[in-house]
Amino acid sequence: MSESRMTTVAVVDADEEALAAKVAALAGAPGIDVRIGAVSLGQLLTHPGFPPDVVVIQQREGERVSVNYKIRVCRLADARVIVVSDDGHELAPDVGQLMTPVRSFAQAVALIAS
Repeated sequence: MSESRMTTVAVVDADEEALAAKVAALAGAPGIDVRIGAVSLGQLLTHPGFPPDVVVIQQREGERVSVNYKIRVCRLADARVIVVSDDGHELAPDVGQLMTPVRSFAQAVALIAS
């Protein structure tokens, strides 16, 4: 049996129920190793599995840390960043080049699996 490279993934979502559902959905995907499920940037950064290959970020209304900051920090650690957003969060001009935007979590999973 040949071992293929697993893509390590972190999911960041302040909604704990949504986070649990996303982690469960990714856990069954071939070639994906879900290393981190975090409700905050702080929880992500302090996890021993950080940095993963890919970080999927779902920004929620009212979060204290901006999506721009989250993207920059993850990219500094050389993680690929996918942002799930259907409401067009205001992104800084430089951030658009640092991440891949998707409209749904299913699109994010498809990108990681490809």
